[in-house]
Amino acid sequence: KVMKYSYYRFLSKANIKGNKKSTAVVVLTCMLVIACTVISCFTFVTEKAVNEYKEDYMARALSLDPWFTPITDEAIAAISNVDHVESVDDYAGLQSICAFDILDIQSEDGKTDEVDERIKNGNAFTYICGLVGDEKKTVIAGENLDDSPVFSCLVPSMFYPFEDDTYTAKDLDYIDGTSLVGKTITIKGFNGNIDLTYNYYNSEEDAGNDYVSLTSPEFKLKIVGTYYSSVTESGTFFDIYVSRETDLLMTKMALEDSGVDLSSDYSEVSRWWNDPSLHSYYVVVDDYDYWPYVFNQVYEMGYDIAGAPTQIIKESTVLMAGLFGTVGRLLTAAILIITIIILIQSSIASIKERKGQIGLLKAMGYKDRQIFLSMCLEQLTMTFKGFLIGGVCSAVFVAFTNFIFTHGSYQSLIYIIDWKMFIFYLCVSLAVVVFVPLVCQLILHGKMKKIQPKDAMQ
Repeated sequence: KVMKYSYYRFLSKANIKGNKKSTAVVVLTCMLVIACTVISCFTFVTEKAVNEYKEDYMARALSLDPWFTPITDEAIAAISNVDHVESVDDYAGLQSICAFDILDIQSEDGKTDEVDERIKNGNAFTYICGLVGDEKKTVIAGENLDDSPVFSCLVPSMFYPFEDDTYTAKDLDYIDGTSLVGKTITIKGFNGNIDLTYNYYNSEEDAGNDYVSLTSPEFKLKIVGTYYSSVTESGTFFDIYVSRETDLLMTKMALEDSGVDLSSDYSEVSRWWNDPSLHSYYVVVDDYDYWPYVFNQVYEMGYDIAGAPTQIIKESTVLMAGLFGTVGRLLTAAILIITIIILIQSSIASIKERKGQIGLLKAMGYKDRQIFLSMCLEQLTMTFKGFLIGGVCSAVFVAFTNFIFTHGSYQSLIYIIDWKMFIFYLCVSLAVVVFVPLVCQLILHGKMKKIQPKDAMQ
């Protein structure tokens, strides 16, 4: 005979009232849900950020300069043969050394729009970054620079070229970079000048770098795409990327417009421009974790190499992400184990304390299956209550932190949690709070079956 759900519900509610560990089960389940959602989400976003950082070109690039000795073809070949060296790339050129004023941004028909007016009224600036070697930017709109003509560029997806110190500024009104695709941006060196850094080497005692102030031409760059701007990848909210060819062409135009004779052997600038052995290079490692090994090997070979790659995010963030991930997993595992122990203890105590009750139910004709289901419903009721409380608390907490981080500084964007990811971990926690009580009951199912109707007298 099939027992109605209301009967199961009645038995489970009655048993919960007599269960001394019901409050502990609800509290631990609530903590488990919070750990599975909030801690797991923050662990995921921080570890994802660190992995993005470690895979970025600039995070794996060590700067190699010709101050100890010129970087000849033989030197490049020798360094390229060092284990874990992916490439040795020449980066002579602008390389985001100086700022450029943004004069305007116009569509193909020459009309100005709200963005253009905002640029003109905001004293806007940008930095020009030339892609080096196999460096790529993830394009989310438009096209990349591989097949684009010279004087093409990529703008960041979150574009804010208005203030000098915007890393700590909060609630910035970013320009959507995808809205600029197809437009032309006109730039000129800050205050009409470009400060170009160059290297020189006359002897071991007379080597180093210097800069020359060049008269800047106006450059018109066609915006062909928008790259994904991330806190953990090179390229900030005011960096514009151009191809290597465009970078060199812009540099050459500035040199020629400033009257630098590139054919002269007497000018240190022209010697630097014409002699690749005086250029600076990036030694790119194939894995971020191997840069100390590559640095030691190249330094011991007698070359001046940087002691660390570009710090896109703080090293403390990398260390804290690893620590947070480890602690978070341990805490979640600990809560899960304690919850399982409490559930098993609760089930054992329930069977011992209700031996007479179970025997009476059997004497009244209840099947083992029916009694088992009523006890499962009891445990599921407690854990589901904890799930609802923990889920609501987690959702409120994530909504609050997302609001704070969204309206915080650029650096705080790293900690924003995607709601799809939150729902995924919430579903995982739901599966856990359903699966664990069932397993606990199945473990003790044999003990419950051994109880006979005669035990009703106990």
